[in-house]
Amino acid sequence: MLTFILLGRLTSLALEQAREFKERDRRAADIIKKSGGNLVSLYYTYGQYDFVAIIEAPSQDVMTMILFEIGRFSTVSSETLMAIPPDHLYKIIENFPEYE
Repeated sequence: MLTFILLGRLTSLALEQAREFKERDRRAADIIKKSGGNLVSLYYTYGQYDFVAIIEAPSQDVMTMILFEIGRFSTVSSETLMAIPPDHLYKIIENFPEYE
C-alpha cells in the first residue's frame, strides 16, 4: 500500500453544510474503503488547510479515482502528497552509485 497525505480546504458549500460534516466524512471513508484503500486518520486543522487526511491506497491510479469520487461532493479542494516511509528511502539511498 502507498501512503498519501491529503491537505484540504473546505469550500463555501461545505461551510453552508457544516452540520453534514460527520456524514460526508463517513461517505469519504466508505469511498476509500470500497476502492481498496484505508483512511488512516483525519484531523481538522487551523491555518492554511482546514483538514489533513492520511490515506493508504494500493496504487496512484486508485488514489486518483478516490480523489475524483470525493471531489464530486464539491465541498473540498485538496493538495495530495505521496509519502515515502523512512526505511524505503534508506534502501533507495543505499543503492545510489558512488561518484568520484
